[in-house]
Formats: sequence, C-alpha cells, structure tokens
Amino acid sequence: MTISATTHHTALLAKYGVPMVLAVTFAVLLLGFVICRLTNRKQRIDEEHYRNLAEATFEAIILSADGHIYDCNDRATELTGYAREELVGRSLYTLFSAEFHQQVRDNIARDYDQPYEIEGVKRDGSRCLLEVRGRTFRSGDKLFRASALRDITELREREEQFRMLSAAVEHSPASIVITDARGSIEYVNPAFCRLTGYSAEEALGQNPRILKAGDQPRELYKDLWDTLLRGDEWRGEFHNKRKDGSLFWETASISAIRNAKGAIKHFVAIKDDITERKEMRDQLQQMAQFDMLTGLPNRRMVLDRLAQMVSLAKRGNQRFALLFVDLDGFKRINDSYGHEAGDRVLKTVAARLSACIRSSDIAGRMGGDEFTVILSTLTNYEDAGQVAEKILQTLRRPITLPSGVQDQIGSSIGISVFPEDAQDGDGLLATADDAMYAVKHTGKNGYRFYHACVGKNAPQGGASCASD
Repeated sequence: MTISATTHHTALLAKYGVPMVLAVTFAVLLLGFVICRLTNRKQRIDEEHYRNLAEATFEAIILSADGHIYDCNDRATELTGYAREELVGRSLYTLFSAEFHQQVRDNIARDYDQPYEIEGVKRDGSRCLLEVRGRTFRSGDKLFRASALRDITELREREEQFRMLSAAVEHSPASIVITDARGSIEYVNPAFCRLTGYSAEEALGQNPRILKAGDQPRELYKDLWDTLLRGDEWRGEFHNKRKDGSLFWETASISAIRNAKGAIKHFVAIKDDITERKEMRDQLQQMAQFDMLTGLPNRRMVLDRLAQMVSLAKRGNQRFALLFVDLDGFKRINDSYGHEAGDRVLKTVAARLSACIRSSDIAGRMGGDEFTVILSTLTNYEDAGQVAEKILQTLRRPITLPSGVQDQIGSSIGISVFPEDAQDGDGLLATADDAMYAVKHTGKNGYRFYHACVGKNAPQGGASCASD
C-alpha cells in the first residue's frame, strides 16, 4: 500500500510535533540532496521523491551555495513573496535584514544547526520575524546550506501578549485564583498569598473552601453555582478566614472557562479585599445610628425604633412606655471639672441606664444630657414607675471623675404611655418631655407620668402633671 508524502508527513507531525518533524525533515532532505547530487542511481526518482517531501513540509526550505539560492520549495515563495525563478540565483542575504547578515554567515561557516531568530525582508519590503534552522554540508567542492525558515511574527506577538497578561496577573493588586472544573486550585497570584497567608505551594490542589469563615448562608453558595453553571458571571461578597485565623471581607467576580465543545474546564475568580471599606461603612452606619460617646442609639435611631414600637403596639393592641431622662447637676460637673469629666459622667449614665432595663428595652441618648428609655411592653403602669425609680437610685450613686474626685448627679424623668398619652412617636416624646419638665419645676430628682395616666390605673408614687 502506497502512502503519499503529504499523508506521511501529516502523520509524523501529529505523532511527534513540529520540532521533531522539522529535524527529521532536515536530515532526510540533506541526505536526499547528497544522494541525488553525488550518485546517479535512481536519480530522477529520488529527486522527485525528495522534491515532494520538501513541498509537503510546513516550513520554507531553501538550499543555498556560496551565499546564493540554489533551490527552494513552494512554502519559500509564499513566505518571501518571490517566485521560484526570482529566488533561484538570488543572494541568500537579500532575504534578511542587513544587521543579521554576519550572523547568518557565521552560522553557515560553523555548521550551526540550532534554531535562531532574525529579521526577514520580503519582496514588498515588509519585515517579519523568522526562525531559522539549517545544516551545512559539502557536495564535491561546494558547501551547501539547507535552511528551514518559519515566520514566527504572530507567534511572538501572542507570546508577548501572554507575557504582558501574565505580568499583569502576577502584579495585580487583586487576588486571582484559577481552579479546575472540580474546584481544585491550579493557580494563585502573589496578591492571594499576601492576603490569605497561604503560599502558592500550600494553596495548589486545595479547594477555595479552606478560606471559608463558616458564617455565610448556604443560599449564597447555591446562588453562586446556579449562576456559574448556566454560563453567567457571579458577583458577590465573601467573609473569609486567613491561614492565621483572622477574618477578612472580599468582593469576588467568578467566571467559568469553557473549551471549544462548551464543557467547563476551569473557573477564574478575581477578588478584592474590602475589609477596610466594610469597616468604614460599618463605622459610618454606626455614626449615623449611634452616639459616638456613649455607644447608645442616637436621636435618629431612637425615633426610628419608637416608630417601629408604635406600629407593633397598634397591630398587637399592646401598651408600652417612653421615659424621658434629663440629668440634674450635669452643668455643674462640666463647669467645675471640665468636659473630660462631663464625658465620664455621660458614659457612666449610659452604662447604668443599660443595666436598669431588659434586653428587649431600648436606652438612647437624644443629645446633651438628655436620654430616653423605651419599655417595649407594659402590662401595668406601675411597672414603668418601678423602672423609673430604679434609674433614679442608680444614677444617684457617686461617679469617680478622671481627676479621682467623686461626685454625683440626679435625674428628672417624665413618663408617657402608648396609646393613652399619644398615638405616635412625636406625641410620645412631647408628652414625656412635658412630664419631665414638670418634675424639674417641682424640685427635680423624681419622676412623673403625663396627666393622661391619672385614673384607675394611675401608678402609686407617681404624680400627675398638667401640660400648661
């Protein structure tokens, strides 16, 4: 059975690859040239055979002697832009830029047979990057050079693009992770190592779940996989854990990489550390909702919680109370000992208020030396009075100031009850404030219910207060 030269060459290419086939081709061509030129046995058949083999190769083949082209294959004409008749007899060096002529001469003279790169010049004057490999041999009294030329301009451009991309990935401030289809890590960049504390060697072969802090819902990961498997990009945030156990936040963009048949081969995750941003956002939220000195809910948050309590109480037909607490003697502390002492008093009051109430109740600072307490449920009016009395007694205890001196303050407390005294948050604040000022006007250091509380369920020990 006869196999054509093209079919045979293709089979060799598939089995051994371009470099091996090229080397074999050189050897066969050179051997053929020698045999055909130096012997007459089956000369015509052999020349035709080796001509076919030279034409079947993917490389441009040029045979030269004394610096001039002796013969070439069709690929050489395609590469250079010259016709065969234009190439034969032409100086070999017209195919190369002048700065490479000496290098070519030296390689021919020393029979250098390894690949090297030079700049080629085509018929139209355009330049290209050539990979050249050759073998020098003697036939009679002449030295011949069989050279294979390959235009590698696009190859080197792609390699340069790949190097640029690799450098960008390596030096990216973002953490980049590549896994196989099963989720095993195949690549991490230096940013990943700096962020997580894991070296590349420790990460390779692991699953990214080694970073899980374990406090995120399963629904997040279900959404992630559902998104990726339908071919979309997933974006979200992870709360992760470093090698040393410390926690951090990162935002991630994850995509699937598919082969030509559409099968998923890899996953690529690009992640940014947002821990500082997250902490800053939390701090801003804290500043918007909490008093920075005492840590209690601020006026804005108290009003919001008060509105929520009104809605809940209306739906459940329940009663709750609002206590408005104003400090007695705070200005004297500030004037006598300074603002640092005043801050110490406010923080101490906040702590003592929080200790006087249930976890379901809310203590807040309205501003200055004014505080509020929301008692979330109120079965009997006297319950609010008991809490107010407890607060009065607690706040009377001496406070140690920064200078070491102990001093004490009192407080005046006004109490408003929903729904008897008001139907909304603003009304409750106004009535509680009225009750508090009634205490101020009658000697301070006590508590009173707003006048609507007077009746059959009025608290014992409390007093009514008129709004006028």
